Amino acid sequence: MFWKRQVPIAIVFITGILTLFGWFVDSPRFEGFVNDDATQWYDIIASFAIILGALNLLKLQFLKIVKQKKDWQYSILAVVGFFFAITAGFFWKGANYIHINNVTANVSTVAPVIAEMEQKTIEQVLPLLEGADTYDVGHIFIIKGSAKKYFDELTASGVNAEMKEKSWGEHLLEEGTVFNWLFKYLFTPMSATMFALLAFFVASASYRAFRIRNFEATLLLLSGIIIMLGRVPLGSSISAWFIAYIIVLSAGMGANIIWKNRMTTFAVVTGGILLVTILGWISGWPVDKPGFLYLPVLQEWIYTVPNIAGARAIMIGIALGMIGTSLRIILGIEKSFMGE
Repeated sequence: MFWKRQVPIAIVFITGILTLFGWFVDSPRFEGFVNDDATQWYDIIASFAIILGALNLLKLQFLKIVKQKKDWQYSILAVVGFFFAITAGFFWKGANYIHINNVTANVSTVAPVIAEMEQKTIEQVLPLLEGADTYDVGHIFIIKGSAKKYFDELTASGVNAEMKEKSWGEHLLEEGTVFNWLFKYLFTPMSATMFALLAFFVASASYRAFRIRNFEATLLLLSGIIIMLGRVPLGSSISAWFIAYIIVLSAGMGANIIWKNRMTTFAVVTGGILLVTILGWISGWPVDKPGFLYLPVLQEWIYTVPNIAGARAIMIGIALGMIGTSLRIILGIEKSFMGE
């Protein structure tokens, strides 16, 4: 019980206090702990958490396949994709390239072969080879056998060519490797597809959320419409005077709700339409004037002023919540991290 309760609380307390005071004490040791040691500990713990999450994912998918639950065929695809990504990241680099020696004496014969591999013109390759005794071809070969044709051509041209492989870690970012192909041609398109589907879900949720029930919902609806129209090309072609006419009609609706008098409503609408028409005729009906009614300008103001104000309020609330939760954990009041 001592090792399960008191020791974890003591570790959290000591680590939390050191990390907290590291931001207020001007000491290289404290700063080193906060900026380096604590961050490395976090990375190590996060790595183990990722491993546990991956193992749990595999366990759930295997159970679904064995018991042949609903849509178990997709679980097979998930397991195959998981092991393929692991293999491409940790076991099969697929990052072979050709290293050439004695380039200077054979520039004219080597340049066409390199240009074909790197999909460049000879004029683009020649400046790279001039004065260079060695050269690493920029084209990556997933399988060494696929480079045999070019390898033989380079050897026949009189240079000393050899196959090399990118180092571990470097193969993750290098263009043309297995992992890069997996990320570029599978992960990225599927992520784009998910975000494209998300747009339809957001539209559906907006339809349900924007139903006018009160003043706040009306504000939300109007702001959403203005931002959506103002951020597309259609919004920039809508004249500010058209928005002014809509405001006049809205004012007439408001006057009718408040006073419930036809003459008053008629006077508000007629006066507003005449005023807008006269001002528009005098100014020449410019699309983007008056600026405060032009949709791109209006949506930018909504996005930068009320939106940022609300976001800052939310961030302040989150920060206060994090401070409160952190203090509860450091002082041993909150014990949910121990499974309690």
